[in-house]
Amino acid sequence: MLTRMRLVKGATALLYIGPLIAGLCGFGWSMVAPFTAIFVVWLMVLRPEQWPASPEEWLSGSAWLAALAQVLSQIVLVAVLFGIGRGLGGLADIGLVSVNPVLPLSVSFIAIPLCRMLWDSHEAASLGYFLDDEAETAYGQSAAGDAARAIIPLLNLPDSAPDTQVSTAVADTLAVVTADLRLDALCAALAKPDRSHAALRRALVLWATEPEIVAPGLIPEGMAKAFTIANGNPDVLRLYVPRAVALLAAFPNRATDFPTPQDLRDAAEADLDPGQDLPAHLQADLRDGLHALARSIENALSSGAAPVARPAVDAVRPAKVSARHA
Repeated sequence: MLTRMRLVKGATALLYIGPLIAGLCGFGWSMVAPFTAIFVVWLMVLRPEQWPASPEEWLSGSAWLAALAQVLSQIVLVAVLFGIGRGLGGLADIGLVSVNPVLPLSVSFIAIPLCRMLWDSHEAASLGYFLDDEAETAYGQSAAGDAARAIIPLLNLPDSAPDTQVSTAVADTLAVVTADLRLDALCAALAKPDRSHAALRRALVLWATEPEIVAPGLIPEGMAKAFTIANGNPDVLRLYVPRAVALLAAFPNRATDFPTPQDLRDAAEADLDPGQDLPAHLQADLRDGLHALARSIENALSSGAAPVARPAVDAVRPAKVSARHA
């Protein structure tokens, strides 16, 4: 991926060379318009996160203003490059050169297919690679918005929905690279729910506590997030605790993804929801289980077991290149 980024830098240079050549050859300012169109298409291909992603988004006034700002910035950039080319041509006393105007336009245009072959912004973002800080910020905002929209159907599921239906919906919604963002959005939405969302909570806890999710560390702090979803609901906690104990015993190197021992003890000592009719002996078993899980996490953390490296999706996330394009 790093090699691709370096090649993208070289291919992007062609984008800038086109207006410079046009200026050097003495073409008129009418060439600014086609060059601007090429630059805008380049942005849409290499920076799709900076543009509205759906027809509905294009209908909003803010989307049009953002798109207009992008176009204006490219007009300024092309004009500056064109002016530099004309200035250099004047200093070198090149004069008007008989060159087909298609030539400089073709030089800039060829950067679009070259860069697209070398760089898939969605794939790169999933691996944590961004062309610059601006692209990373735009992707983060776009991904957060996508996550918020993606979880709406889950939140609209009734509590009476069959567990199989809810589990299938949860699995489909979270079967994406940005599953951690969607799970974060669900945690926030379920923090103070207008209704219990019991079926959704059960399905999320079951999904997040699957060995296939926990063992490779696909979701950073996934067990802690599952506990956040279950906390306050004794029935869901009774589903979470035994699975968490078994997973910690099998994968002690994932102890850092679990809730803190203090959070577990606080949950054990908290008063149960008065709306719950859990028998006293089951309440006692739940408290004992939470305390036992807290001790197990402490033991795993104190044992000094080195955590297993996360998959490539997470391991390379901090990497990014500093090549900038307006």
